Amino acid sequence: MSSSTDEELDMLSPSFNPIKALYAKNVQVPSTTAQPLDNISKFELAPSGEVLIKPERPRTHNEFNIESVKRDLSAVAGTSQVSLVQRVFKRRRTVLARMSEIGKSRGPLSRIALFCYAKKRVKVYIRSAVSVRGHCEGYIIAFDKHWNLVMDDVDEVWTRKNKYKSLAIGDARSLDDPVEKPYTVIKKIRGHQVCRRHVPRFLVRGEQIVLVAKCLV
Repeated sequence: MSSSTDEELDMLSPSFNPIKALYAKNVQVPSTTAQPLDNISKFELAPSGEVLIKPERPRTHNEFNIESVKRDLSAVAGTSQVSLVQRVFKRRRTVLARMSEIGKSRGPLSRIALFCYAKKRVKVYIRSAVSVRGHCEGYIIAFDKHWNLVMDDVDEVWTRKNKYKSLAIGDARSLDDPVEKPYTVIKKIRGHQVCRRHVPRFLVRGEQIVLVAKCLV
């Protein structure tokens, strides 16, 4: 009985029983350097070198110890389970935190931080596609590394072309516009108007900024 059992556990024997070998404890492997393959196609391609079997990565101590990462969810409404995955949340830095970091550094943005924290009124020159469009005077209350500025109590001055609507009869320049405009025209220069308006809060995109300077008055 023992000889027949040994033949069934011998992998080189014609009477080898794989089912019994799976549950047996004294099975001897013919070659300790054999590669573990999960199908026949890999076995056929492995000798030719077309398939490269990577060695198993050695596991570190306590790498898959689920008990160390359990999290109790009994306090959550409607559940009394225990989560087996522990999520690590990285604390995000807000705009205010980044502003304080920039204020401690050196560079152009440190001057912006100085104007912001000292509450100094600044003049921000804004460009158009081909030239300087105008400027904004106000107080900087927030900024970021892209030079996007949030300004408070802003007086904006910009230049625009004279635009008149053509009428069927008469001249449009001789008629008064009944609609009240949100800005006032300061002066006219060669077909252009210099306009001015007051905005309680204003957002200036960094790509439109040419210069930021402190107001002398």
